Amino acid sequence: MELIEARSIFSPATGFILRGGFQWTCNPYVGCTFGCTYCYAAFLPQNRQPRDDWGRWLIVKKNAIPLAHKQAPKVAGQAVYMSSVTDPYLPLERRLMLSRGILEALLPVQPRLVVQTRGPLVVRDIDVLQDYHFLRVNVSIPTDCDVIRWRFEPKAPPLDQRWEAVRQLQAAGIAVGICVTPTLPIGNVVEFVKKLTNSAPAVLVCQDFHDAGGRFGADTGLLARRALAEFGWSETDYRDFVDRLRGQTPVFEGEAGFFPPPSRPGLPTRPF
Repeated sequence: MELIEARSIFSPATGFILRGGFQWTCNPYVGCTFGCTYCYAAFLPQNRQPRDDWGRWLIVKKNAIPLAHKQAPKVAGQAVYMSSVTDPYLPLERRLMLSRGILEALLPVQPRLVVQTRGPLVVRDIDVLQDYHFLRVNVSIPTDCDVIRWRFEPKAPPLDQRWEAVRQLQAAGIAVGICVTPTLPIGNVVEFVKKLTNSAPAVLVCQDFHDAGGRFGADTGLLARRALAEFGWSETDYRDFVDRLRGQTPVFEGEAGFFPPPSRPGLPTRPF
């Protein structure tokens, strides 16, 4: 773990985050100790660590909270995505509490906020999240099977803990998006479709794996490609799953599913 003094905690949105309608991203950390084998952030050009070391390093912005208090006015009422190149609820967050501190700093300016995580620790901050007027918490649940999940995300939280986080957030009146992204192999498509549908998420988004051909983009690492081959999961399997899901509930695909919450009740739920 490396501690740094950051110059800013809010960065202008780029790429699919910008295209989705966000003005800003917020990353308390750089890198991610969950180390998912498919993560596009491992391919970011500003990452100076070898791609094979993804998941083994983490940079902590130790001044994230005072920066957030100082810089919050510039994102007032605007759309903020937290986080784009890390997970705001990594295990270290339990002790460092940077994400919670940022959430508290942003409360007075009420941005249109999306919190993106696969960390069940997010439920710790329900008391803060409930005070946001325009908020969605996106929880990543990319498969129905922990054996499959472990093959792609060996250091990420088990699926049942994520489902419990969804339950607690929804029970607290917080809008929850479920991100089956990227969509990993699925053990029982019929039952998974039923579970996703019954969970009634505010937004449901799926996404197939990408191949950027060695260029920057939402690429798929070699380990993830090997795992896909081992499970025999194909683009046809993905399409069958999405078609079945779409027959039961609205589904967004890819970057079209990542957009801010509406600025007031009754507005469309996407910016385009």
